[in-house]
This record gives sequence, C-alpha cells and structure tokens, in this order.
Amino acid sequence: MRGQGTLWSFLHDETMTTTSTQQAEGAIRFRYRLTTARETDALDAQRFSRLGGWRRVLKTLALIGRDPTRYDGFAYGNLSVRDRADPTRFFVTASQTDGAPKLVPDDVVRIDAWNVERFEVDATGAHPPSSESITHAMVYAADARIDWIMHVHSPAIWRSATSLKLPTTATDVEYGSPAMAEAVDTLTHRHARRPLVFATLGHEDGVFACGATADGTGAALLRALERALVRPS
Repeated sequence: MRGQGTLWSFLHDETMTTTSTQQAEGAIRFRYRLTTARETDALDAQRFSRLGGWRRVLKTLALIGRDPTRYDGFAYGNLSVRDRADPTRFFVTASQTDGAPKLVPDDVVRIDAWNVERFEVDATGAHPPSSESITHAMVYAADARIDWIMHVHSPAIWRSATSLKLPTTATDVEYGSPAMAEAVDTLTHRHARRPLVFATLGHEDGVFACGATADGTGAALLRALERALVRPS
C-alpha cells in the first residue's frame, strides 16, 4: 500500500490505550500505544520555535483553538513537523492541546510508527497523539518533500473550496477514519503542487496545508483564507 508506515511495534513497556470511536470533534478513533518520552526524544529547539510561532498565528485567527460555541467545546486543529533525526517519524501537537494559551514541550508527541490496516499508532510523549495523526502520517509517507502540515478549521475556506478550486476529499469521508487516511493518500499523490492546501468535505470546516517549510505552508494557508474572504459574491 502507498503511504504505509512502519508496522505496529509491541516492544514498548507502556499500556496500549483503546479510544472511543464516537464522532465528537477531537475523539481519537485509532488504537495507540504511548511511550514515556526521554529528554533526547524532544523536538529540536528550532522546529519547536517555528511550530509554536505558527500555532500563535493560527490561534490568533481562530483557525485552531478551543471555543465553547464551536464543535461542542472541543479543541480543534493540529500542527506537525517531520523528525529530522528519522524522516519516517514526525512530531504532532497532542490531542486536545490547541486550546492552551501557549505551546509547551509536553504538548508535542512523536509518532514513531503506524499501521493503516490495523489503524494503530505507536507514539512517544506525555499526552495522547492528535486524532488526525494517521492522516498526517499518510501525507508524510506520500511525499518526502513535505516537512510541515497544518490542519485548521476554517469555515470560510471550507465553504469556498469548490470556487477556490481546492482539492477535496469526499463528503462521505469522515475525519480520523481509515477512509480519510486512504483519501488523503490518493489526493496527495494526485496533486503535485507544493505547498498544497486541500479541504476535507466530510469533516466540518476541515482544511489542511502541507509543504517543505513552515513559512511556505503557513503562507499558502493564509493566501487561501484571503481568497475565500475577498472572493466575489
């Protein structure tokens, strides 16, 4: 299978956690194993700074965060960056942490392995990985040029995806599901432009941007937002 990650490992000591499959925003739908991180497992300072900086930008624009009037009060959105030490791994903001005012090291989890068929993730960190971790994994596996992914919730971009001519996943493809992982894998291979911005029509307001650099990825996302807000009615 394209986009297949390293197979699930049972070599760690931590207890496997099986999570809910409920449809609430942010609910983790895959099985995961979480290993306690050591100091040497942390994201490097330079990339942590860029991750935190773009998180502040997106949070200021309400593209990520937590709002009691949206998505039943669950936090929404997540960011990730490929691991320089091992390009088959990546770091992603942990589940339900984007409502916090500031990013701290414990809010970032490393994804070490994943298996799409079994829908399982092997991670290292202090908190459960993002509910979209396997979706991020498929994007990284599809293109070695991609080092950054930003997943936001933008009603403006999402509702304008067709008029903006953005690639999209189908309306019957739910967030955080095996079908979403497969759809994103296909989409990323089909659309070669980088940075790439696409909408997930089966995941309310869901928009992804991916690219080689944090600034290039973030700028592509903001350009899409600008186009959505100023487009002719």
